[in-house]
Amino acid sequence: MIHISTTIFDYIDWRGDLPFSKSPFCSVDALIFTELSYLDYSGIVPSPEEGGAISLKEASKLFFQKNPQGEIKLGAIMPSKIVDLLKKAAACHRYESLNISRFVNIIDTKAEKQFSALCINLDEKSMFIAFRGTDDTIVGWREDFNMFFKAPVPSQLNASEYLNNAGESFVGKLIVGGHSKGGNLAVWAASHCSPEVTDRILAVYNFDGPGFSVDYRSTDSYKALKSRIRTIVPECSVVGMFLEHEEKYLVVKSDRKGIAQHDALSWRVLGKSFEYASDLSPEMKQINCILASWINNMDNSRREKFTESFFGLLDSTKAATLSDLMKSKRALLKAITSADAETRQALFSAFKLLLGEGKKSLAEWLKKPPQKTIEQGNLQV
Repeated sequence: MIHISTTIFDYIDWRGDLPFSKSPFCSVDALIFTELSYLDYSGIVPSPEEGGAISLKEASKLFFQKNPQGEIKLGAIMPSKIVDLLKKAAACHRYESLNISRFVNIIDTKAEKQFSALCINLDEKSMFIAFRGTDDTIVGWREDFNMFFKAPVPSQLNASEYLNNAGESFVGKLIVGGHSKGGNLAVWAASHCSPEVTDRILAVYNFDGPGFSVDYRSTDSYKALKSRIRTIVPECSVVGMFLEHEEKYLVVKSDRKGIAQHDALSWRVLGKSFEYASDLSPEMKQINCILASWINNMDNSRREKFTESFFGLLDSTKAATLSDLMKSKRALLKAITSADAETRQALFSAFKLLLGEGKKSLAEWLKKPPQKTIEQGNLQV
């Protein structure tokens, strides 16, 4: 039998003529909105301070007027097809008239913070809040690493404040979501707003986003939210397996291989849902086991030292983005060779531990393959 793979682009072709009143909101819609949040709508979508809203159709029109498609630079890791997704979504009946508002985009190198979010009104009674994941900025990646040894990080505080304010300005039901770090922010924010706002949250979508520490997962606020968290990861999830998930999660199939499956535009869609796999790939479970052991065997001070040393090297190249860094390979090599002894020792110790955990984990893996731990089920808003 020939398998025809479909993605969110095909979903729009198939469901794009149906409003939410005819085909209710589903997890695929949630992913589309979180992917659209990766684009920069500065000067297009009103900020919380400006007030007001703009339709997706009009926002798309202004976006391409401001950014001719051939000149749009998304960076080293962002899939260029996100731009195509905006154009396609804005041209379909299902999404074109949806109002977008409260766009925020903050990059603060001193505070080591990268935060962006927007709101999409599904109708007069429900609103989707999308948190952007890590973009091309090095400060964004540094904040991700900071999550390994401290909480909350600045963007988590921003996320809870943003959701609280958005929720208080809207009287209807709320759905929250994000991809990558955005998924982590969505969960954090939903569990750290006022009870009045939290009670109106129908679902929180974490698309391949990092988990949380044991301390956070033992809080009453997380436990109260856990049944509403919808976590979806690809078969070769790495980012989504950082830290830990106590909630159930589903594994989606992808058209790509390895860590490239983090690109959610490659995830397979089946009808009004995703095409699910039974488990993570064996290879990725092995890698995640190694990474988990590595992280767990470093206390917070060692994690912080490694992060400071690693990003200190990157900072010395003067690169602001991963794209800049890829153009500055010589500068990065120079930074590594000229690093002081303490920095080199911190990096060497961390990577030595990683190698050791890899050998130990591989030996255990060969003796006894790990059992499946993923539970499947239908996602419902």
